[in-house]
Amino acid sequence: MPIRLMLAVLLSFSLFSVAQAEVYKWKDAQGRTVISDTPQPDKKATAVPSATPDPADDGVVKTLDDQELEFKKRQEEREAAEKKQNEEAAAATRKAEACERSRRNLSMLESGTRIAQSNEKGEREYIDDQQRQAEISRVRRNMQENCN
Repeated sequence: MPIRLMLAVLLSFSLFSVAQAEVYKWKDAQGRTVISDTPQPDKKATAVPSATPDPADDGVVKTLDDQELEFKKRQEEREAAEKKQNEEAAAATRKAEACERSRRNLSMLESGTRIAQSNEKGEREYIDDQQRQAEISRVRRNMQENCN
C-alpha cells in the first residue's frame, strides 16, 4: 500500500511540473510563428501564458478561458441548431398528418355517403347538401395549406 501511495504522489508531482512548464513564442526565419517549450537559442523569445495555438487564427495563442468560452459558444450554437431542426421536423410531421386527415375527409365528403354530426344535445343530425359543400370547401382550403 505505501508503494502505491508513493507512486501516486510522484505521479502528481510530475504532472504538476509539466503543467507549470513555460511556453515560448517567436518568429522563425520564414516569418512563421513558432511555439515551443524551449526558448529560441540565439534570439529573445517571449514567454506565453499556458495556452495552445488556434490553427484558424494563424498561430495566435488563446488562453484556456478563451478556448472554453468558444467551446461553450459552439456547443450552444449546435444545441440551438438541433432544437430548430427537431422543431422543423415536428412541424413537418404535423403538417403531413393534417394533409392525410384532410384527404380522408375530402374522400368521405365526395363519396356521397350520409354524414352525421352530433348537436349540442348529443343527438345525431345528418348534414344536408349545402353543409356538405361548405365542408368540402373548408377541407380543400386545409389541403392547400397542408399538402404541397
